[in-house]
Amino acid sequence: MMNLESTRTIDQIRKDGLDKQMLERIAAERAEMQRIKQEAKERLPGGFLSLKQDKETRTFLFTGAYQKLPVPAKDFRTKQIIPGKMVTKYRYHVYDVTDQDNPSEISIWERGATEADQVLYWLAREKTELTIMRNGAPNSQMTTYNIYPAAG
Repeated sequence: MMNLESTRTIDQIRKDGLDKQMLERIAAERAEMQRIKQEAKERLPGGFLSLKQDKETRTFLFTGAYQKLPVPAKDFRTKQIIPGKMVTKYRYHVYDVTDQDNPSEISIWERGATEADQVLYWLAREKTELTIMRNGAPNSQMTTYNIYPAAG
């Protein structure tokens, strides 16, 4: 919000330039823009997959490609970013092969450290086709996932 009472004259701006606080704000804004651009460049291609319903079960074929990214933490209810707090997310490149006759395009499944540990456990054992079952109502903070090798 602009404070019109402290607006400086044309001559003052030409003589003194922008004040230090404004220059710091501009620098922070540009740094954030650069960070967003860089993240977009580094992002794996493909849309995001999610399991939304309790007991929803899908089978994903993991390509082995994934990213470990620090992202701003968000308040679970408001979805607002929590300033100064970061969390680690893992973005896995997967095919949804739940319908064996109609697999998805390459997609991204993004999870936190708890599920990432389970996924990496199975990938380390060369189990790339994993069944994922959600345990938790939509929008529940208590949601957990069962992750295990797909049958067959």
